Amino acid sequence: MELDARTNQLFIEILNNPDETSTSLKKRHDLTRSQLSYALKKVNEYLDDLNLDPVTRTTNGHFIITKKTAEEFDQNNAQMAKDTYLLPEERVQLLILMLLSKTESLSMNHFIVELDVSKNTIARDLKEVEPLLAHYQLRLEYLRSKGYRIKGEEWNRRQLLTETVNTINQFINNEALLKQFGDIAQPQLAEYKRKVSVLEKRLNLRYSDDKVNDLPVLTLLLDRRIIRGKKINYDFELDYVELQETKEYKVVKEVFFPEYEKETNEIIYFTLLFLSTTLTQVDVLSKGQFETMQLAVLDMIDRFEKVAHVIIEDKSELLKQIMIHMRPAYYRIKYGMHLSEVDITRQHSREVSSIFYLVKKSVKPLEEFFEQKISDTEIFYLALFFGSHLLENNSSLLRKKSPTAVIVCTNGISVSLLMERTLKDVFPEIDFVSTMSLREFYAQEIEADLVFSSVPLETKKKYFLVKDFLTDKGKMQLRQRVMNETVVGLDESSLAEKIVANVVQQATVPDKESLFFEILKLLKDNTSENAVINNESNHFDQLMPKNGLIIEENEVSWHEALELLSQPLIEQKMIEPRYLTALKQELSGIPPYIVFRNQLALPHTEPEKGAQGVAMSFGIFKKGITAETGETIHFVVLLASDNKEKHVDALLEIMDLAGRDAVLSDLLACNDKNQVWRLLRLYRINYWG
Repeated sequence: MELDARTNQLFIEILNNPDETSTSLKKRHDLTRSQLSYALKKVNEYLDDLNLDPVTRTTNGHFIITKKTAEEFDQNNAQMAKDTYLLPEERVQLLILMLLSKTESLSMNHFIVELDVSKNTIARDLKEVEPLLAHYQLRLEYLRSKGYRIKGEEWNRRQLLTETVNTINQFINNEALLKQFGDIAQPQLAEYKRKVSVLEKRLNLRYSDDKVNDLPVLTLLLDRRIIRGKKINYDFELDYVELQETKEYKVVKEVFFPEYEKETNEIIYFTLLFLSTTLTQVDVLSKGQFETMQLAVLDMIDRFEKVAHVIIEDKSELLKQIMIHMRPAYYRIKYGMHLSEVDITRQHSREVSSIFYLVKKSVKPLEEFFEQKISDTEIFYLALFFGSHLLENNSSLLRKKSPTAVIVCTNGISVSLLMERTLKDVFPEIDFVSTMSLREFYAQEIEADLVFSSVPLETKKKYFLVKDFLTDKGKMQLRQRVMNETVVGLDESSLAEKIVANVVQQATVPDKESLFFEILKLLKDNTSENAVINNESNHFDQLMPKNGLIIEENEVSWHEALELLSQPLIEQKMIEPRYLTALKQELSGIPPYIVFRNQLALPHTEPEKGAQGVAMSFGIFKKGITAETGETIHFVVLLASDNKEKHVDALLEIMDLAGRDAVLSDLLACNDKNQVWRLLRLYRINYWG
């Protein structure tokens, strides 16, 4: 039997996304429970015909695919099927591509024929196009004589084109879709791939794998627009001298504009495009602004230490990594060449989310350097460096590893670093010897036992497909897969799931998820050698003494709050009275740098001012305390630490808690300390998954 296009698509997504769930599939494809069950039944009948093991589901809705099925099923043939089903959001991107790369007038019939859907479907899709255009100050226009077209500034149309090509390159069968809907012939594409390769060699740098996919298509389509008279004009001030002095300007002119040397504006645009593209390796800026920007980065690192109350080990290495990133970022930020938001919108890692807010509170020196706000997307990528570096400092806690592995990541250096640190944290048993691009993987002999990759590979090595950014549950499922296929026995999450399944058969369980997390916590406490997360008693609720929880019904001043929160820590000899004195002297009010998500304040000072250990006290102030910037703060966590490493886990938990409105609302409504303790403990267990 053969699978229909839609069922085939579902199966491919399950194969390619290890932490896919029934809920996420149903939501994305607008399926009912019975529809999804029917589709899985067809998939399993198909696999049975091929003598392959069926797809099964866990009680938490995750899919289990055996090693035999994953390795033997021909994913490439399935993905290249002519009738691949396109999701609505995919059709929208392809419509934009057609509109921006067209060589003829486009009518409704063009869209109907190319996308092979009904007129009503196209009409709905075109309505979905409009808000995407509005984000770039563009609009969709239809004229009987000229068909559909996108109106607006050429700069904005090119920014949209860049984002569209990047997005389509995430799709299954991406190159075929780009060639079909962008009206691109294979010889044309090959020529522009050659040009990008020549530019890499001439500049002695390597672009990340995903950008190597984007750049040939993008430059080809931009050339097409230039030939059609769609020229670029800048409505903001450009430093032409600075840009024309770069190596990129000279090479771009010779490779892409050998016969059009007078097209200065277009050469500048291509120069900006390449300067702002994510790199895997490159020399940092060597002139003018480099020293000033480096000082701003150092100031940002110092501020991060103050806000996070940590000491950054090996600052020179962190500075080096950030400055490599800042070379393309310099031109992106200065000239508005925005990073794609694809990665940040699919990122759900709570650790990175917490680091993000710490970096956002520390980024002011860079904003002063650029004389403008730094976008959340740029801050997010800076957060990856800080998060990776903090995880690196904890490497001494990991045990000696025996199996070896390499990581293949097609994104830039920042994403690769975080992926590497995440996998090292999840698999302390494995020695990760190298992180490389797809081209590097195929260019050398790999000696490692295992391969973890963000994209499918053609290799005889045992490899595991991994998303660039793993959710907490995604980490658990990945560990389960790897441990089951490489180590005898089940890991804790698998065992916890089986225990819950057995309990449910014998008794009524009103909250299976809470039971799962409670069992998982017990298993991790008793099998520390297999713990995914470092399980020392450094979590915020475990750092609080029994009398360290304060619920205050009356109105109090800021300094009165500090006194209330300090007293339990003084009694436990975790701080000396002079620590409270130092806090009062330094914090006359609630300054912005200690307020997270406008809801929770974290007062702290240097260890030498009286900290005798690592501890926290947690205050809920029903009447609220007004911060210097006007917010009403109901939650204050006093931190004392004589070791600027041991409280990092607790800090991440508190940072995340500050953004959990539902949990904070429940806490604020509590009058019973036991109930507060229970909520805090359940929150922390859920945080680590």
